[in-house]
Amino acid sequence: MSDAVPPVRVAGVYPVQIVQLHVPPYVSNGSHAAILDCEYSLGPRESINASGLVVKWFFNDGPAPVYQWIPPQKPQELGLLRGRLDLSYQVTKSDASRHRALYIRNPTTDLSGEWKCLVSTFDDEDFMTKKMVVYAHEKHFELTQSRPGHEESVNITCRAQGLFPEPKMALLRGGEDDNSRLRRAAVLPGVAVQTLARSGAYDIVATKLLDSEELSTPTILACELRVPHINYTRLKSLVYYPGKLNYPYSSESTGEYADSRLHFQRPGPQHAGTYCVFSARPLSPRGWWTLTREPF
Repeated sequence: MSDAVPPVRVAGVYPVQIVQLHVPPYVSNGSHAAILDCEYSLGPRESINASGLVVKWFFNDGPAPVYQWIPPQKPQELGLLRGRLDLSYQVTKSDASRHRALYIRNPTTDLSGEWKCLVSTFDDEDFMTKKMVVYAHEKHFELTQSRPGHEESVNITCRAQGLFPEPKMALLRGGEDDNSRLRRAAVLPGVAVQTLARSGAYDIVATKLLDSEELSTPTILACELRVPHINYTRLKSLVYYPGKLNYPYSSESTGEYADSRLHFQRPGPQHAGTYCVFSARPLSPRGWWTLTREPF
């Protein structure tokens, strides 16, 4: 049995038809505003005086609307959106459509989800649904190394706080070869990753205990922080030297799979004041990182 194909609603034939639902797929947490617009067409009778017209917005399939407008009355903000809308906003000058849109001030992560617009008249109704994600970048991101009380191992810890949606994290390792270039960084196996949800955001930590024998030469260790739903990635790196911890280093990285640059100072008096620069570029959204030492 073949699946039934719903009939196509032709504008002007039905008393009401939603033409397009404009919902931004991604919005930054705390940004100035998010505008959700429900564009619809009405039949000749409804277009003249908006007779029987009702516009409602629902969130995540909730039974009660979070917004309602019945012309010529003023629009109402309800439930989750109470106190969060600019009710004076008008998307058009028409009496039958001026308050069809939501103007959400300073959207936050709790507004991530499915948004449904339902438009009805005395004779008909139509609805459409789209998803919006209100994302939050990390408030804190660090990669550290320490010894857990003995000299035979090194603990690598990466932490990030305040992200949304749920992030992913991986620890990577690169090793130096004879040609002064770095082999592409490989994901370390057996990394313990913990994610904690709190206050509308996520904290994440990844830890790995490495045997000192595995790090017999200077080694670049990196932490990759990803939020898959919004195509956001950051990389933070450090260089481990056998027998030395917590030497001066800093890292710079950006999201959206841009290049990342690492600056570090080699320890020891013979290298005082000498800096090296490394560039990191991901080969694919979920693949390897290539780390290359630049001339200096």
